Parts: sequence; structure tokens; C-alpha cells
Amino acid sequence: MDLSGLITVAQKEFFDHLRSRKFLLIFGIFLVIAIIGMVGGIGEYNDNLDSYNENQASASSSPIRGFIAEKPSILSVYSNVATYLVFLGAILGIAMGFDLITREKESKSLKILLSHPVYRDEVINGKALGGILALVVSLAIVLLLSLATLLIYGIVPDASELTMILIFGIVSFLFIFSYFAIALFMSTVSEESGSALIYTIIIFIILSSLIPMITKDTVMEGIVGSAPDMPQQLIDQMRPGPSDNQSRMDPGSTARDSTTSETWQKYNTKMQAYLEKRNAIEGILTLFSPTMNYETMVASITSTDDGSDSRGSNRGSFAMSSMRAGEQAVSTDDALGKIVNNFLALIIFPAVFFGLAYVRFMRLDVR
Repeated sequence: MDLSGLITVAQKEFFDHLRSRKFLLIFGIFLVIAIIGMVGGIGEYNDNLDSYNENQASASSSPIRGFIAEKPSILSVYSNVATYLVFLGAILGIAMGFDLITREKESKSLKILLSHPVYRDEVINGKALGGILALVVSLAIVLLLSLATLLIYGIVPDASELTMILIFGIVSFLFIFSYFAIALFMSTVSEESGSALIYTIIIFIILSSLIPMITKDTVMEGIVGSAPDMPQQLIDQMRPGPSDNQSRMDPGSTARDSTTSETWQKYNTKMQAYLEKRNAIEGILTLFSPTMNYETMVASITSTDDGSDSRGSNRGSFAMSSMRAGEQAVSTDDALGKIVNNFLALIIFPAVFFGLAYVRFMRLDVR
């Protein structure tokens, strides 16, 4: 199988990206902000580590020794980087793809290109491959500099943390590639680069802002309804009442306690069913948004067992949990298990848009 045409187009696109002022400007801004995020994240990590060490020292003389605050993870640093990458990474992918085909149309060079001994599929595949290689190089530079920054500050990741950092890099690449694929598709269906850019930005706003807004409380209540109301009996019981001694002297207290327990059980059952329904709808909506998929995966990679991400923001946990001293927040297997569906969605999503771009380009009427 002759791949010379594909390789030639891919090489040309790859070096065109690296020489492009547009690409270098956006990548330079992204790189600087990523380093700033790393430095800020390292500062937070060191503060959390100092607090952990203080808690560990005080717990050594505590009668409940063994249950103390969890040890901070190095991965918390990368959650800061992901905060900036959500926006700048998407912009980088869009900037690389929105004019790949329209630029050739506007300069009338597409007809000349296709007149050479190169097939159409080699052109579209080569352009995509060149963009992918540029993205890989960009993220590799960011990850290497992030590791160098950690080492400069005296932080040495272990093998499991290096694995999770690599997973973070792969997930980040898929996120950026998703918007690159959307931009590439819009470049094939549009006649001008400006139109392709506008269409891509509209889709970006829908996927990164509109869909997440649907998952907010007020909108979700309109879809799945309001949460079950707590029975008045339970509300009354939660209010200050007679002392325990007086309650125990009341002959009817046992019967009331039994009724209250049954009421609590029914209420909890209804609430659990409501939350499961709501979480299912949120999960489905998340699969259609690369931004939400990426944020969900990053939160899982850098999360703690109590439902909080490594920056301390609560992710909806209704119970507090403790961890034993020195126990890691999340194992690699646990993190991978949590992000399987989102990972697959982030593979399928750009594949669909690239497939549409491929079909459209193969049928393109070049005159």
C-alpha cells in the first residue's frame, strides 16, 4: 500500500502548523498560562501537605488515631491546569482546523492540489494527521514542562501518579481533538474561513455552555421535576423538642419512633429514585459535550473518596467520609473505572465529526 501521498500531505500540514503565527501565538499563551497554573497548583499542594502533616502529628496523640485528613495528591496540580485548558485548548483546536479546507478553496489551490497524483482521501487524512501530530507535540511539551516544574519544586511523582498524569495528557488530547474535528468538518461544508469559524464557535458555545446550563438545578427541575418534599412529621421531629428523659417516659414514644423510622425509609427511597433519575439524565447530556466529558474525567482523575475534587470543591456527596493515614485518594483502577463511558464518548465524538468531514470532502465539487 502506497502511503507516500498521505505522508507528504501530513508533513506539509504539520510544518505549516508549527510555522503558523496563529498556532504559535495561541500555543504560546496556552503554555504560559499552563505554567502559571502549575505554579499556583504547586503552592496549593504544598499548603495542603503542610496541613496534612500537622493533622498527622496531632493525631498521633489522639484517642481516635488512624482517622485523619487525607494526604493531598500531586494530581491536584493538574486540576488547575485543566481549568485553563478547557477554554484555551478548545480555542487551539478550533484555530488549527477551521480553515484547513476553506483556505485551499479561497486560494483556488485545492483544484491544483487534486490535479497532482494524490487521492482525495490522502488529502483529508493527511490534513487531519498533520493536525493530530501538531496537537501531540504541543501537549507533550506542556506535560514535559509540567514535570520539570514539579521537579524544580522538589516534588517527585511515583509510578502510579506518572500513569495518571499520562492519562490526563491523553484525555486532554482527545478533548482538543474533538473541537479540531468539529472545525475541520465546518471547513469542509463552508465556502469561506470566516463562516467556518463562526459555525464552529456557535457549536463550541452550545457544547461548552448551553448543555452544562441544562444540568443546573432550576433547568433540571423543569425536566425531572422537583425533589420529593420532606414529610411534615420528619420536619417536626428535627425541631427542638422535649428532653430524652421526658421522651423515654412517654408511653407512646416507641410507637412514634417506629412510625418515624418507616417515614424516613419511604422518604429516602423516593429521594434515591429521584437522584438516580436526575443523575441518569445528566450522564446522558454529559456524553454529548466534550467539555463536560473532559471536566468529569479530570474530576475523577484528581478526585477524593469523599466526592470532592482535589481542589476541595464538593461534587455532590451527601456524606462525609474519612480516610486512614497515608491512604491514596483514588487508585488508578478506580479512576479508570469512573471515566470509561466518558473516555469512549470523547473518542466517538471526534470520530463522528471527522467521518462527516471525510464524506463531505470526498463528495466535494471542485471547480
